[in-house]
Formats: sequence, structure tokens, C-alpha cells
Amino acid sequence: MKLSVDFLLVGTGVAPLLAAQKLVQRGETVAILNPDSDFFLENSELPLDLLSFETTDTDLNRRFTNNLPEQMYRDLSPGFPGAIEIAKEEDLGKLASEYQVESAPWIRARRRMWVAPASGPSRERLESLYLRALDLGWKPQWLEGLAMARRFPGFSARSAESRDLEGWVGFMGPKLGDVDVTRYRTGLLEFVRERLGRENVLTSVHSLGADGKGFRFQGKQGQPTGVSVNRAVLHFWTPRLERGLRNQLERYHPRSLRGFNESATRQLWEEWDLISRDPVNPFVVAHLESLRVWSHGEGMPPPDGWSRIKVMRRELSTRLAGESSFSDIGRLVFEFMGWERFTVRNMTPRSFYRWNQTTPIEYDAEGVRNLIIPACDGPLQWIATQVRKAIDGV
Repeated sequence: MKLSVDFLLVGTGVAPLLAAQKLVQRGETVAILNPDSDFFLENSELPLDLLSFETTDTDLNRRFTNNLPEQMYRDLSPGFPGAIEIAKEEDLGKLASEYQVESAPWIRARRRMWVAPASGPSRERLESLYLRALDLGWKPQWLEGLAMARRFPGFSARSAESRDLEGWVGFMGPKLGDVDVTRYRTGLLEFVRERLGRENVLTSVHSLGADGKGFRFQGKQGQPTGVSVNRAVLHFWTPRLERGLRNQLERYHPRSLRGFNESATRQLWEEWDLISRDPVNPFVVAHLESLRVWSHGEGMPPPDGWSRIKVMRRELSTRLAGESSFSDIGRLVFEFMGWERFTVRNMTPRSFYRWNQTTPIEYDAEGVRNLIIPACDGPLQWIATQVRKAIDGV
């Protein structure tokens, strides 16, 4: 029997799951088509905002406010079918409350730290950012030399005097949130599959397109299948789906492609997983030029911290894991952090869009209403907010 639904969701990652959860709450019938074999194969969600400011006129106050742990909780909790907990540094080592769910996704309040060497453009940008944060009332704490370096996650005090750290400066900024992405995604996927039924949550689909009666696709077995769509087809734009969505727009709504090209820029990052021989401060996320550094784990951190370090490195060229990559990582761990050696557990390329325009793109495809929802990659709370606004408008 041909499947008939109110809304057909096409995409991968957490965005179509969030949309499905919200639509089901409204009483709509929903099916999801995912071209990937796994919902999180693309891994298009981030646990935190990397705060890569592209221009000096960024609304810093709004950016900080949107990333406060309490605001992240308000953004993420409506779409999640369970508890979300908040971890703060002052609670470290305390016994967990009987009302807390240890296996739930946790939002950690981590102090943001900006660091720069003695001179150069990065120091000028840091000083400008410090003054802006000061003027806005965020009460940044200025630090210099060894006192600053000791706050850096993964910093080793061994032989610190032999390293030229006196000229280095930095400041401690506000406590912003990061969330357990894996726990959030997994819990949401299990809930949506249970609510919709596995026959309505399909992966590894291909040859997707409008057919005049709804939407057609081919599943794992290669047999063409049709879906009757009563209300609309919703597409969720992530880098993985870009080629197919561009083809759809070129065919049905070519004028919108120009607007997309002007409103989105692609960023390439390298995600390095390092192993520290000593526990690492779990409540600081450090910014050092193109690098973001923090202790990585899930749930409430143990009293001594975690031993894994996550390093996100921005790559401005198209060449990943090249000579400059290893040079930057080497300077970080040897010259600044003072390690004698380091172990790379993994390096994963990551690709994200920076969106200036997030309004859904609507077009008619052979009598069926279609909407493309942009900004479905990046920080998890951004995606949740974008999906909620889009679904409220359909």
C-alpha cells in the first residue's frame, strides 16, 4: 500500500528528527527519508559555538547571551523527549541529586578563554574583543604570562620557566554552554523511531524527486516507491544534501540560488582528538588564533577532569591535515602547553556553513509544496532554534 503522510521530511542529522517530533506533537502524520545509511554519519552538529567572529561588527552581546547554559537549555529542552541536566564548576565533586538523570544529555557551563602571543594581529584582535566585552558588561578578567597559561586546558607547568610565556596575554570571558551531542541525538532518534514506526523512518534512500502525485524514491532494495504528500515536503540543508538541493532549485526555483550563494559561506575545520597523560580542566574552552581547545567527555565531569582533549582547527585552504595543520598542533602542544610528546587518537574533517539568511525557501514541484530549511548544521542549539521557527511557520 502506498504511504500517505501530511509531511515528508528529507534530510540527515538531528534536524529532521526535531521537526518530526514537533509535527507529531501537533497531530500531523510524518515520514522521514535519509539518503545516508545512518542519521549521524555526516556528523553535522557541534556541542558548542566555536565563536569564529567573521567581522568586528558581530553582535557580541547577542552571541554570548544565546550561548549561556540557561539559554541553551531553553532552546534544546522543548525538542528532547526527556531530561536535560546542567553541570556547573561549583557542583564538581558534589553528590548527584536523586532527581538528576546521569545518563541524560548534560549542558556544561564552561568559561571561555582567549589567548594571544606577545605581538601581531591576533593580539590586536584579542585586545579589541576584550574591550568590547568589557563595555558590554561581561566582566572579562585580563591575564598575562604564566598566570594566564595555567588556566589553559592541557597546559603543563613542567619546565614552564624555559618557555617564553611572559609576553603572552589573554582573558577569561563568560561561562557559556556545551552539550552532549551524542546523547541528545541518540535519545531523540530512539523516540522518533518509536513514535513514527521504523517503516516511516527510512535510511539509504536515493533517486528522490517529485512525481506529480507526491514524492518518489528508491530504498535499499532498489525498488521505486511513492509517497503521497498532503501538506508539504521539507528538505533540511546540510553540506551532505547540498548537491541534490541545488539541483532541485535549479529546476524549480533558480532565482533563489543567487540568494543562497550570497547568504552562506562554507567553513572547513579539522577536529583533533588528543590524549593527555594528566587530567584536564573540564570547565574552560580556550581560543588560540585558529584553534579551539577543551577537555572532552560526556555527562558530569569527574573531580579530576577528563584526559581527552578536543582541538578544533580552522582551515582556510581546501587542504586538510597538511603541513600547516601539524605545524599548528605541534606549536600548541610543545611550545605553549609544554608537552614532551602527544598521541593523536583521531582527526576528522568537519564542514559547516555560516548562514546570514535563514528564511526557508519555498517552491512548487509538480503540484507539491516544497520547503528547503537552511542552517541545519553547526551548534546543536542553533539547529533546534532554526527547526522550531521553520515548523511554526508551516
